[in-house]
Amino acid sequence: MRRIRQRAARALAALLASACLLAGAPYVRADEDDYRPPVHLTESEVALAFVEGRYTTPITCKRTDGSLVELEESIVLKAAPESGGGKALKVTFFGVDVADAAYCYTLIERRLLDRRGTLFIHFRSHNRKDLGVSDFRRAASAGPLTYNAHRGELHVHGLGSEADPAEARELLFDGGDSRMVVQAIQAGSDGAKLLADSSDRTGVAPNPASRQFAFHFFAKDGTEFTFYGVEVARARKAPP
Repeated sequence: MRRIRQRAARALAALLASACLLAGAPYVRADEDDYRPPVHLTESEVALAFVEGRYTTPITCKRTDGSLVELEESIVLKAAPESGGGKALKVTFFGVDVADAAYCYTLIERRLLDRRGTLFIHFRSHNRKDLGVSDFRRAASAGPLTYNAHRGELHVHGLGSEADPAEARELLFDGGDSRMVVQAIQAGSDGAKLLADSSDRTGVAPNPASRQFAFHFFAKDGTEFTFYGVEVARARKAPP
């Protein structure tokens, strides 16, 4: 039952992404005879399912021998029923692992930091199952979506042998004004430039069906940073 509910939530989230024009994904119309029973979810359940997934961003690292290596940094947003009464997401930062790096950078950042750890987020709403879809649609149409953090911490330090040791610190996300704000990557923005630069260097055009978000994180002490991510499509299992 739980798996069926999760699949229904993800399908509904994909449709809402199209309806709200937040992610820019194409709308896929079901066959007329493919009947699906209505899905009743609260606004917070829809909001959490909407951003669930694995997202990557392209980076470049310069090794101590002067060579360059192209990598991807990733974060994963996954349902965390063990936290927040089953209405929470766990956001995991995996950091960057590269041997003999002097420093790492992107088109929009001269020096990257390594962030590792987890935080738990939730979405504040009225949580009425009869109005969950329409409530979320209105929230998404109104602008960026705000997810409040109630627990977690990130360990931050500089990347590579040329990193400044003074950059090492811990960022707490245990309430207060700590949060994650999600919005679509707009044309001409830093995120759009970053993804375009990655496409130019690799020669691979981005998948138009992949959702792209700017994840803005605000720690409890006011520190903020942005992760520009492209959703990684989940591999589908072959039918038996």
